[in-house]
Amino acid sequence: MKKISAVLLVLVLVGSVAFAGFTGNAEANFKVDFDNGDYGFANPVELTSDIVFYELLVDKAGEGDIYAEIKAELTLAFDFEDQPNENDAFADGEIVSNAEITSAKIIGDNWYVGILGAMSAPNFASSAIDEDNSADEDPLDLDPSDFVEDGAGIEVGYADYVFGLSVPYGLTNNNYTNGDYDIFASVVTPDFALGDGLTLAFGAAGRLANVAGNSASGSVKGAYEMDDVTASVAADLIYDGGLEAEVAVNAVIDPVTLDVYFATLDDSAAGEEAYDDGVDNILSAKAAFAVDKFDIEVTAKDILNASILGVSVDFAATEAISVNVNGGYTLMGVNEAAWYAGAGATYTAEKYVASVEGTYASDETLAVEASIESEVLVDGATLSLSYETADILTSAGFVVAAVNIAF
Repeated sequence: MKKISAVLLVLVLVGSVAFAGFTGNAEANFKVDFDNGDYGFANPVELTSDIVFYELLVDKAGEGDIYAEIKAELTLAFDFEDQPNENDAFADGEIVSNAEITSAKIIGDNWYVGILGAMSAPNFASSAIDEDNSADEDPLDLDPSDFVEDGAGIEVGYADYVFGLSVPYGLTNNNYTNGDYDIFASVVTPDFALGDGLTLAFGAAGRLANVAGNSASGSVKGAYEMDDVTASVAADLIYDGGLEAEVAVNAVIDPVTLDVYFATLDDSAAGEEAYDDGVDNILSAKAAFAVDKFDIEVTAKDILNASILGVSVDFAATEAISVNVNGGYTLMGVNEAAWYAGAGATYTAEKYVASVEGTYASDETLAVEASIESEVLVDGATLSLSYETADILTSAGFVVAAVNIAF
């Protein structure tokens, strides 16, 4: 009841709500399961809200050669995701309020001092190939700030350099009577132009603390661009009781794009690690190129631990028909000798799109999916008919006919 009252109060005060933050879809589908004999209608409905009732941005700056500037934002919103129809959204959603000072600086000629805290340890490298097993499937990233931790302090910018300094106050941090200390510093340089098309930038951070242990990191990134060649490399080196490192390389030499990633450690949250064969020494590579009507991608993931190889080829047979063939093989590790081979095709007509794909795997399963879908036969609705089975050799699968209307 209190949540409902709060929402109504905000609506009265603001007077209007942005409809764009409220989306949903209604569907009627008829499903027949050929394995267990079940059939019938279902009416799934999903509603999502990210309505911003009120947003205020503040930007205040002084005058003179040296002046102070502060920026802040205030947001009131109502948020829920994928709720069913006629659900008490007020019970399952939440009023989101955010009040934040986003910047507070003293600014001079070509310099500033920020007073919201120290700049964190620089983080230049991350993977363009590997993803963790979280819901968001985040790229693998050995972030130095997870090992070299900052605290309360200041940020200083001068001539495109940025520095951070942290000396946190507290009984367990810095105390001159008992000799405790906890000091953090960081720096990021601007891009240095070293020659035609070549730039380099550097970053570093360090923490000296007899209350928590010493740690440090160093980062470098370089880029090269000339004619049909572009390349970049980024690396982070971390010391926190031992050495850890990651390197990410990208190169484009028309028509080939190459990515390589190496990290000594996958420090994803427990249960969200990218691969089944451990978290040490992750090395992966990907090459993609186009030849006439063919788009080809070759991957080799977790090479040192499992060597998960994969290839995918897309072929534009005609303007309306595209074909894909793919396959993969694992050379070693817990899934040694596992393989798969698949193929699919998509036909795009004026009023509908039809697709079919199948994948046969080394566990002697043949997964099949087929669908036909139209967004133009009925204006404002999507009509579809689909079939799916995880293994057509042992399971008849199921078919679903559906109409979906969304806003």
